Amino acid sequence: MNYELDLLIDKSDLPVLRGAGLNITIAKPQSNGGTPNTVWLAFDPFEGNMVQWEETYGIYASSLQTLDHGTSIQTISEVLPAGDGASYDFDNSGTFQGPLTGPDSPGPGIFKINNKMPYAQHKTLTFGLEQRATIRGNSVEPSPVNAAVVPSMYHATFEPITTVYIWMQAEYKSGTVITAVNGNPTIVSFMGGTTRKALAYDPNSGQFVPTNG
Repeated sequence: MNYELDLLIDKSDLPVLRGAGLNITIAKPQSNGGTPNTVWLAFDPFEGNMVQWEETYGIYASSLQTLDHGTSIQTISEVLPAGDGASYDFDNSGTFQGPLTGPDSPGPGIFKINNKMPYAQHKTLTFGLEQRATIRGNSVEPSPVNAAVVPSMYHATFEPITTVYIWMQAEYKSGTVITAVNGNPTIVSFMGGTTRKALAYDPNSGQFVPTNG
């Protein structure tokens, strides 16, 4: 499915936000429904800010061994698009092998990564899902939507959630690890076949609120 998020900012509010160096920031919950641990998109605001994406995911590997707040995720390998309902092995070649099916394959809509990198080479690695987006008509590079540290010979599963957190902040860019949402987020859920949402920035609350405009 294709999703569209229209974020509107009044021209009288824009100079204040841009003068403070604030970016529109979007993140997705973790697979278990927990609060986001990765900034998916962060970009400078304009009056009209249409964000579009397809519910298609890739998987990535990073050499990060801990998820420290403010750390930028640098990918060392990726598969985009990746197939759900299958497993991918990340082995000592430093690449993903798969998709693999079998008795240990996850259910539909779930991505599974087996960390087969030998312990002697890397005790842990970070894995997660990544996704492309289009911002104001311009395609941007795929960016991590979540992250998990996985020890050697363990596995992780990721199940995407069609909910986004939206807030304004100046600190972190796309693909940054966060341990807390440093802002006043609006939580938007795409449910029941809804694929488009429109919101407008409210300076009184510092949040994006639903609008029919």
